[in-house]
Amino acid sequence: MTTDTADNVYDEVFNNFRKAAESNLKMQQEVFRHWGSMWPGFPTPQAAWVDKVRDFQHEWVRTISDIARKHRVSLDQQYQMALESLEEALRVSESSNPEEFRRRIEQMFRKTFECVREISETQLNEFQEAVHKWSELTTKAGT
Repeated sequence: MTTDTADNVYDEVFNNFRKAAESNLKMQQEVFRHWGSMWPGFPTPQAAWVDKVRDFQHEWVRTISDIARKHRVSLDQQYQMALESLEEALRVSESSNPEEFRRRIEQMFRKTFECVREISETQLNEFQEAVHKWSELTTKAGT
């Protein structure tokens, strides 16, 4: 029990020492920054490139969020199409004669192929849009 208490005390002392050292280092850095900015000819940090990087990061986050949102909508549509296809497949079994069965199967396959085509086109368009926005952002960031 006394060992646990002693360990806790030492941990507390080391933790406080670490915090004091970090605080001291931050204060020294701030003083040096302030002192350096007062010297004539001493280079000051250039905020222009920092602002460009920050703007690029904000644009990138906005672009990724938009792409993710569009992708979610696309997935919702795909899920809805899958449910409709499942319902259509279940209706095929309700056919009363071979001609109706053939017609329903043909209709189901056409709808399935149309869904696959739409999904492929959507994915390709989303990819092209992402590449376009990425190249736009990198070009804008370079200037």
